[in-house]
Amino acid sequence: MTFVRRARHQTAVLIGLLGMSGAAWTVAAAAQTPPVCRPATIIAGLVDRGKLGKQDVELGREVTTVRCSDLTGDGVRDALFAIASGGTAGNTNFGILIGRAGGAPGRLALYRDGYKIGVAATAGQPEVLQPIYRRNDPNCCPSSFEIRRYRWTGERFALRSRHRTRTAPKRFRG
Repeated sequence: MTFVRRARHQTAVLIGLLGMSGAAWTVAAAAQTPPVCRPATIIAGLVDRGKLGKQDVELGREVTTVRCSDLTGDGVRDALFAIASGGTAGNTNFGILIGRAGGAPGRLALYRDGYKIGVAATAGQPEVLQPIYRRNDPNCCPSSFEIRRYRWTGERFALRSRHRTRTAPKRFRG
C-alpha cells in the first residue's frame, strides 16, 4: 500500500471511529486551527506584504507545511511555514507569522529563501532543514543536511545554532 493510500485509509478509519463524515471532520479540524496558522491566511499575508505575487499563487506557489506553536513565548500560537516553489525545487521559502490574541495574524517576523526546505517546531524553537550537496551528489540524494535553530529575541528571530546531520530527522517530514 502506498504512503498516500495508507494515509487515506488511516484517515477513513479515524473518521469512522469518530462517526463523522470527511467534510465534518475537516471543518472541525479547521475550526480548531487559529487563523494565523491557516494556509490561506498565510498566502494572503504574503501577497499583501509583497513577498508573493498573485501570479506566483496561480503558478503553484502554496503553503505546504505549517507548524502552529508558541514561538515567541507570549502564550499565543504563531505560524512557522514553508512555501512550495511551484516546480521541482520543493519548498523554497520559509517564514514565521506572529500570532495575536484570538489567533489573528500579526507581523511577518521572518521570511527567507532556500532549497528543499523542511520546517519543525521543537520545544517552542523554530527549526529549518536544508540539504547540503557535494559536487557530484544527485538531486535526490544530498550528502548531508543542515539544521538551523532560531530563537526569539523579543523583537525578531535570530539564528541560535546550526549543525549538520547525515539524514533528515522525521520531525521535518509532512
